[in-house]
Amino acid sequence: MERLNVSLERLKTILPVPEKIYGSGDISQWKEAEKELGSKFPADYKEFISTYGTGGVCGFLWIYSPFSDNENLNFFIRSKEENDAYIISKQKFPDDFPHSLFPVEGGLLPWGVTDNGDVLNWITSNNPEEWSVLVYDGGTGESYEYKNSFSEFIFDILNGNINCNLFPDDLLDIEIEYVVGDAD
Repeated sequence: MERLNVSLERLKTILPVPEKIYGSGDISQWKEAEKELGSKFPADYKEFISTYGTGGVCGFLWIYSPFSDNENLNFFIRSKEENDAYIISKQKFPDDFPHSLFPVEGGLLPWGVTDNGDVLNWITSNNPEEWSVLVYDGGTGESYEYKNSFSEFIFDILNGNINCNLFPDDLLDIEIEYVVGDAD
């Protein structure tokens, strides 16, 4: 658990926390969300959403929140839609879409999307603190797996330690900021 908190603290050094946040949830809302999911969320994801709220990194990498009023950023609405699309793609092109879906052990669970339509997933296991990240192009099935936690992945993208071939080369040429979603 300490490793995850260090990652979020490190993330805060390069991704400023917005002054106002939306869709961050409280303890009882997190319990309800985890009941609906049927699993705990990774601690660093919960801390990230509690700290940053609903929104996107650099206006490109959008992170779903269980508490978002925006259906385009709501974790439960979007993960169902992404999973439904994945099932259709898997039926048509099984070699290009080889993964199972959560709650199957090792199944994908979407937690975000890019402006390019790349889907950001956890590769799940029995222990949410061990979930890794898989980014796939929803159109082609091209995918990249990272053994990072949620917050480590975002940190490594922003500091240039990860260069995902699906992301634009100039992603870090703009100001690193968290764009708040669900704003009034």
